[in-house]
Amino acid sequence: KRTMFSWSNGSGAKTYPGQRLHRESAGAVEGSNRQSNSSFTRAQHLKSYVEDPTLQRSTRRVSSDDTTYDTVFQTTEGDTLILRVNLPLASSFATFCPAMTLAGVRCKHPWVEPQRMRVTGYDPIQSEHAWKECGMLLGNAVHDVVKYFQLNPPQILEFTDRGLESVQSKTKKDSRSNSPHGNGRHNERTQTPHRHHHHHQEQAGRAPPSYDVFAKQTNTPPRPKPPPDVPLPAIPQTFPTVDTMERDELDNKMEHDVPFQAYVQALPLYEELQTIRNSKAEEVKKLAEENLTKESQLKELHQSVAAKQKELHEKITAFEVLEKRQNDLCQPPDKMITLKKLNRAKKEAFEKSEEYAGEWIEDGAASVNDFVKEFVELRKVHHLRGAKMEILENATQQI
Repeated sequence: KRTMFSWSNGSGAKTYPGQRLHRESAGAVEGSNRQSNSSFTRAQHLKSYVEDPTLQRSTRRVSSDDTTYDTVFQTTEGDTLILRVNLPLASSFATFCPAMTLAGVRCKHPWVEPQRMRVTGYDPIQSEHAWKECGMLLGNAVHDVVKYFQLNPPQILEFTDRGLESVQSKTKKDSRSNSPHGNGRHNERTQTPHRHHHHHQEQAGRAPPSYDVFAKQTNTPPRPKPPPDVPLPAIPQTFPTVDTMERDELDNKMEHDVPFQAYVQALPLYEELQTIRNSKAEEVKKLAEENLTKESQLKELHQSVAAKQKELHEKITAFEVLEKRQNDLCQPPDKMITLKKLNRAKKEAFEKSEEYAGEWIEDGAASVNDFVKEFVELRKVHHLRGAKMEILENATQQI
């Protein structure tokens, strides 16, 4: 049973998105038997995502740590998109909620926030409370979001990533060239419902490119920027003054630089070119002067950013030390060390009670009732610590 993608060609091979046969975590089974997300560790969430047989080929880590991953997928419209998934670092004192965005594109979609392209329409990731209570692993959540965008493609406004834009021409061309109804979307929209459904089924038989193919295409060297657009005058097709010159006069201008330069400088085209040249030179001079006036401000900003960066590194280092210390403090104590401490404390309590009894026998200052009361309290501590040792030892043997 295909529960998420219908891109498979029926061969049973695990290609992205491919044919999904089952889900491996809580939240995949309908009904009320869901676990709370608090029972899943961050490592389990990441494993369900990056090791998923369907998503694995099209998912790569894009951050220096293990917080941010990209998943490449293709919609039924033929657009290749990137879902960027951010899972905050785990902490022993805070919950975390994954954040998903569409990277390298500006689009319109009910699920997508227009400014940051963040996915906000998927209920389980709208808040930490919703994520904690939904009982889903991260891999299942990514599956749901990708599936929804595949079947309900966003309206593309602009590709802000050049590499992603370069992929579109090939994927969309391949997607449309295999369509029996033409190359444009107009033909797709004017089909009958039966043909439109058949067209989507044909598109579903092709898997989108894997992340390796996408990365290979996007890692090509960037194209050089085109030269600035300078409005130059049109080149004359004829030169009437040259047509009326004698052969000797033409030879004289061609053989001697001074007459030739004098003729060229007398042309209206030369004057127009000089005017443009002087105008551009003055424009460049003004821009350079403006840049120089901002040099001191740029240096100050650079120093400020460098100082803040240094401060950030120091705070991160201090935070990591404190976090490690907190994690160590929150860890349960070692049972063997605890048993040794209890045994030492048990002996101390016993020796203290014996010492008290010896002193009473020697001087007999306190009454019998007072002695018994105090002696029982001291021995109670001794036996209480012994009982705790027995409980720990039995628990260790059971484990």
